[in-house]
Amino acid sequence: MNEIATTLAKIAGLRQAVGAALAEKVIQRDRSTLVRESFDPNAVRHYFSQADKLLKKLENLLPELYEDFQTVNAEPTDRRMEFVDGGRKTQEVLHYSRAQLERLVRDLDQILEIRANSELAPPSQSSPQLPNRIFLSHGRSGDWREVQAFVEKDVEIPTLELAQEVNAGQSIIEKLESNSAACDSAVIVMTGDDIDENGQVRARENVIHEIGWFQGRYGRARVCLLHEEAVNIPSNLSGVVYIPFPKGSVQTSFGTLFRELKAMYKK
Repeated sequence: MNEIATTLAKIAGLRQAVGAALAEKVIQRDRSTLVRESFDPNAVRHYFSQADKLLKKLENLLPELYEDFQTVNAEPTDRRMEFVDGGRKTQEVLHYSRAQLERLVRDLDQILEIRANSELAPPSQSSPQLPNRIFLSHGRSGDWREVQAFVEKDVEIPTLELAQEVNAGQSIIEKLESNSAACDSAVIVMTGDDIDENGQVRARENVIHEIGWFQGRYGRARVCLLHEEAVNIPSNLSGVVYIPFPKGSVQTSFGTLFRELKAMYKK
């Protein structure tokens, strides 16, 4: 198991969890909703402690990238007065502010961005002579089947799709880690499989998670993202280069994908 890739995967998952906490709405008495401005330490403190622990691990594993990274502020700073003793008196308590969670998201994004933009060779515990093979990641849509057929028949590079591989008693993350070690790049098909609370079409959470995970493992230059038009792109992925295609017409992206993969593998 690649310890660096595992740590980056945990950071990507943590980033999604903090983002979900920030997206929670507070329902008012008139049934209107507001964004949450203050967070109970018992509900979010573990996000900060996990981030601090994972950052320290990266500082040891990749000191040239992270030894000067700013420390994660793990203590709540939002002072509030709350009723105690059955409402007969008040006392000051510390909560985490919205600004603190937003800062944590930015820190986690920066950690992933540094690794993705580094010019270091992607870490791997396998042989340096990895076989040319592309990990194919996708959501519920069947578009990935067309992509797999195109890559294998036209580009002539074998692919690996996780559901087609044996489980061998592994958890999903273990299966992802072990099978990704047999590949040296990834093509991710980002289709609109879900709708968020604001009515925006978005990709499945596993697809969003795997974009950052594969960039951390293979490097940004070895990840191709096929993006279905009108699907919301999370703010932390706004700098990612992607190949757009209309809904139901993934084949329109194949010309650009062909050139990208030929350049990647210098075929």
